[in-house]
Amino acid sequence: MDYVRLLKVAESVRSGQRLPAEDTRFIRQEIPRDLPTFPQMKPPKSIRHPGGFSVSGAPVGTFIRGALLLAGQKAFGRRYVGSDFYQRVESDLALRVMRSHFHGDAPKGAFCCKQCTLAVLPVLEANAIRYFDCRRLANDVRRIINEGEWRFATPANAKMLQWSLQT
Repeated sequence: MDYVRLLKVAESVRSGQRLPAEDTRFIRQEIPRDLPTFPQMKPPKSIRHPGGFSVSGAPVGTFIRGALLLAGQKAFGRRYVGSDFYQRVESDLALRVMRSHFHGDAPKGAFCCKQCTLAVLPVLEANAIRYFDCRRLANDVRRIINEGEWRFATPANAKMLQWSLQT
């Protein structure tokens, strides 16, 4: 699986660019074929994000899930119609975020840590999870960040923060 390409495609989607046919094919056909057992996957230990920062450990999976949803939404539409794979990604990320709230005491919309929360914010702002009032949660997460609450009482990686907050 070409995770670097996935992140680059998701960045193109996020910036509003039109996807070339080869990227649409990558999203629609290659990714589901390369990750047939999702959510069981073995992501790289670290990855260089196109936003100019590195991600390592568990947050790599969260950044990948977020990129999958942003790219999948562009290729299949708001609710990933016709793609069991992207609907599975959507459900998986939604359950992880909810579990962080109900079992980990994370604020609604936030995820387990700063990095994962910053990875999820663009997904919320894209309204890419049907199970949530994504726009409200995105506003709540932005407030948490701006007011230095929860995990954001200490500074986040500046480049990651800048990337996450861009609209």
